[in-house]
Formats: sequence, structure tokens, C-alpha cells
Amino acid sequence: MWDAKVSRCVCFLVFLAACSQGRTKSQGRTLRWVTKKEALQYLTEGMTDMDTFKKEQLTPILKERISGTPENAEVREHIKTRMKNLGWTVEEDSFEEDTPFGRKKFVNIIATRNPERSQRTIVACHFDSKDFRTKENKKFLAATDSAVPCAIMLETAKQLDCLLTKGPKADSAGSDLTLQYVFFDGEEAFEEWTETDSIYGARHLAKKWHDNSQLSSIRELILLDLIGTTDTQFISHFQSTSSLFEHLMKLEKYLRSNNMLTSGHTRKIFNSYGGYSGGIEDDHIPFLRKGVEVLHLISTPFPSVWHKITDDADHLDVNLIDNFSRIFRAFISNLLHLSPEKIGCRKK
Repeated sequence: MWDAKVSRCVCFLVFLAACSQGRTKSQGRTLRWVTKKEALQYLTEGMTDMDTFKKEQLTPILKERISGTPENAEVREHIKTRMKNLGWTVEEDSFEEDTPFGRKKFVNIIATRNPERSQRTIVACHFDSKDFRTKENKKFLAATDSAVPCAIMLETAKQLDCLLTKGPKADSAGSDLTLQYVFFDGEEAFEEWTETDSIYGARHLAKKWHDNSQLSSIRELILLDLIGTTDTQFISHFQSTSSLFEHLMKLEKYLRSNNMLTSGHTRKIFNSYGGYSGGIEDDHIPFLRKGVEVLHLISTPFPSVWHKITDDADHLDVNLIDNFSRIFRAFISNLLHLSPEKIGCRKK
């Protein structure tokens, strides 16, 4: 019996209401489409360094990191340090909540590139890991769930740092838009997934931002989850962000046809899909229910290692991670109207 995300469908009426509330933002969203070869090579091949990615970003996260444990705090400090070193404004959203194992402390991390701007594009992951200590008596590293997504976010911020510093043109559609990262704590259930034993950090932050009227400044929430194995693939879950997903599909096709993706992984990553299920529960749900548009980049179907001890470094596909990262960097650059065609940021 499935004990987590996919078996718990979101109420259809809630889904329709969220889509309806988000149409105004989706209609006003524009993305750049950069085709200059040198610019795309810079965003893809020019920014690829998988050895450094593994050493600096992934390895420090790839440990058992159950909410409320010292290891969870170590990962939190690693994330905060990386983001602060890039000049982002970093905040903690700390709170306590009752769990099946007593009252526990949770800490979300919020990092903002340009906090003075009025609109936000949020990219998010969860940095905690599920507690399998009593079942397996082994450390569950949760590589895809979600060490790799969080590491990809850190590496994307690092590689796009110069472009983000220069920013978009003053008169562009991205001039008042900032990139904001949210690293959620407490996504995993301690026992069986229920409305009260799951997504602790997301539920708390969505309510907090709703109460202080910060949700209205979110243009879209892009949630990464279950990424890193050979079988990673995505479909579009919500009509309100279908244009963003279509842009990702278009980018993948264009980059692959122009030999800007590694040949080590040739399977299609972003797949067309005839309907919008919206039925996977994850950290986006409290925001979706409050009208925030969501692009849910979670491998669908789930990877074969999901919630198994084999969700570790040995079962990751470095070429898949590399290709996803290349596509995602170009996507974020287009979404924020950055200018990779200008030579000022390119490595000598």
C-alpha cells in the first residue's frame, strides 16, 4: 500500500479554485527565448562542473538529515553558508510542532537574491530525509528525495551569480522580479502521511505568508523533488503553469538538437501529457490551496529507488543530473530575463 505522496489526491475542487485564482499571473508571464549559440553554450557546457557540484554541493547534504537531528542542522548550516557567500539575504523560519514522536523543532530556510523587488519567483526543495531508522536499521540518504534537487539549486545560484548580479534590462519584464529559494524542513511524515504528519515546514510558511500578505507577491512556485536517477522524467501537473512546462520541453529539444546536452543520457526528460492530474501531494499543496501558481517538477512516475535504502549516491545518474541542470539554468535565465548573450560574465 502506498504510504505517501501519490496515493493522496488533492481535492479536485481545490485544484480548480487554485488554477482559477492564478490565471491573471499566468497570462501576464513572459519568458525570453535565447537562441544565440554562444549564450546557450555558456549556460550549458560553460557552466558544467560535475566534480565540483558533487564535492561542494551534494556531498555535504547527502547524509541522514531527519528533522530535529544534529545532522539536519548541519545540512541547514551548509545551505545557509552557500547562499550567504553568494550575497543572498538569508532568513530562517523556525517553529515547533507536535509530531507522532513528540514536539519537534523545524527550520525552513529562505534565501532571496533581490529582496527589494516586488515580485518573486520561488524555487524550492525539502532538505530533510525520512526517518527509516526503526525499520531498516540503516541510514537513509534520500539522494533523490531531495538531496540532489537542493544541490542543483545551490549550483544554479552559484553558476548564475554573475548574470543575476548584472540583472535584466531595466525596461524588461524581469526588472521587478527576484529569485527566491525556499528549503523546506519537515516534508516527510514521521509515520504514515496524513494532513498533520507531513509537510510541516510548507504548512507553517504558507500560513505565515498568508497572514502577513506575502503570498500575493509570488508569481510562481517551482518545486523540485525526486530528481537524480536514470528514470527521472516529468509531466505538466497544472494548466496554470503549462506554458512554463512547455518552455522546458522546448528548451530540452533545442539544446539536444544542437548538441548542448551530454550524450551520456539520451532519454527524454520533459514529456508531453494530455491531462493535468495535480494529484501528487508535496510541499506545494498549502500554497496551491491559497492560490499560488505551481510548477511541480517531481519525477512522474516516482523513481524506482523511492523510499528505499538504495536511494543513495551509487544509484544516481550524473549525466541525467548534468542535463537537467543545463536545461534548468537556461530556463531560469529565460524566466528572469537575464542576458547570457553579453560577454561580461563568461569565463576567460
